[in-house]
Amino acid sequence: MEQKKKKNLLSIVVMVTVVVIAANLGPKLFNPKENNILNENNTLSERAVIMNKDCPFIIDENTRLDSITSPKKDILQNNYTLLNDNLADIDVDVFKDIFKPEITNHLKSNKETEFFRKNNATLIYKYFDKEKQFVTDIVILPSDYL
Repeated sequence: MEQKKKKNLLSIVVMVTVVVIAANLGPKLFNPKENNILNENNTLSERAVIMNKDCPFIIDENTRLDSITSPKKDILQNNYTLLNDNLADIDVDVFKDIFKPEITNHLKSNKETEFFRKNNATLIYKYFDKEKQFVTDIVILPSDYL
């Protein structure tokens, strides 16, 4: 009986040791960037990876943010789907004429865009219709939102 108690105690000690080591080393091995929190030190590509964890994200009843990429070090691309529209029903020129000024004004007035200003980032808003057909790109240069 004494032998069994020692064996159980040894098993518990080993298990506790493994849990303590895993709890202390796991986050450092698998999450080296402070829990992948957005901060001013992120590069655009790091920011894209972190933000992609929340995608897809429904913006409104017609718009879904599908993914965010950084095809170049100074470009952040947002990929959207227009959930209720077909390309044939969209006047692309009118779409751009309406949305580019809205996006630009939002960027100019939003304090959170300071990160993009600091990084001289070009922002691309890429839209696809509900059938995944390309609709248009809206490109916002840093000079557009300073």
